[in-house]
Amino acid sequence: MAFAKDDLYTDMILELFKNPNNHGKLENPDLYVEGGNPLCGDQVSFTMKIENGIISDIRFYGSGCAISTAAESLLTEMVKGKKVEDAAKISQKELFAELGDIIQTRIKCALLGLVVLKKGIEEYKKSGVKRTSIRGIVV
Repeated sequence: MAFAKDDLYTDMILELFKNPNNHGKLENPDLYVEGGNPLCGDQVSFTMKIENGIISDIRFYGSGCAISTAAESLLTEMVKGKKVEDAAKISQKELFAELGDIIQTRIKCALLGLVVLKKGIEEYKKSGVKRTSIRGIVV
């Protein structure tokens, strides 16, 4: 089923919502970070393994709309195998280039994972690269 360009959900968003990449939890992660948007109720948690400054594996889970789930799925693909510093530099523009056009009222949904991930990486770096757990980030 094809969608017009101005439809809220593209085929890719719907597919990633139904079958997200890297969905689940990693045991004993080096970085655990969670946050959410209390206005819409979307919540996300990321678990990551970091080896020699590189995100070797990442998983996400939570509850959210199709756009936030698709964006989080894409984001995990974008950061896996990258240096922590490079993952922290991923911009909204880069995420939107992967995600496609997002209706203006749903930008917060698409950015939830990116904001939570960046804050988590920031705290991980401040910790001196020790196992870190950050909870309750509000977007």
